[in-house]
Amino acid sequence: MEIIVRIIKSNPWIGITKWPTCYDHVSSYWTRSGNLYTGLTAEDAARLEKELGFAEGHLAPNSNYWDTFAIKIGKKDVLLDTDKPEDELKYLFLKGHKRVANGLNKITPATDYVIINKNSEAEEANKINKIKREAYREMDKMSIEDMRKCLRLYGIRTENMSNELIEAKLTEQIEKDPRSYILKWVENPNKEINFVIEEAIAKNIIRKNRAQYYFGTDLIGNGLEDVIAYLKDKKNNDIKMAILNEIKSK
Repeated sequence: MEIIVRIIKSNPWIGITKWPTCYDHVSSYWTRSGNLYTGLTAEDAARLEKELGFAEGHLAPNSNYWDTFAIKIGKKDVLLDTDKPEDELKYLFLKGHKRVANGLNKITPATDYVIINKNSEAEEANKINKIKREAYREMDKMSIEDMRKCLRLYGIRTENMSNELIEAKLTEQIEKDPRSYILKWVENPNKEINFVIEEAIAKNIIRKNRAQYYFGTDLIGNGLEDVIAYLKDKKNNDIKMAILNEIKSK
């Protein structure tokens, strides 16, 4: 298995860019339970000792081996092939290390590096590209008015934008997160009423106080889903029409 170890933070300590010739060393540490971190189970250690030609106990937590063991990481990706025992040792050490995220979805503010499975990375990239292609196919079906409404769902006002800028702004959102566009517009059965609500909020026709939504002095919902249900209810059609008329007049 081919593994990439990649830097997340340009400098784990002060957050500024490292010089290309600078390196960091990821080494063992004492855990809160008082054990020395090695990343190896007893079975892993015994197997790797044989494969690497080490004496029995050489990779045990109490071995002097870990006093000087460290993995050197710089600006360039570190490539590991886990079919090689020495690289498997590094991989097992890194994948549970407190400074290393074992996968792109495991990155936290505390992690400085990330382990990426090359096959998994390709699969994830293909998934994103597939969604992006779908998003652009759907965008091609949209009128400028649709694009304007969609951007309102992102909280973007378009009153003073040219058609070209509206299209560019929506393209920007799709590039940033195509799945969000699919959810907000393509697969959203309530997109039209969502637009009305967002437009009414922007024009101070509907007031939002934390989770509560008001039209005039009337509470029309505790949360967005409540407001959608309220305005879709035929018995509240007069309220909906009043909101639409105010939107047109402002």
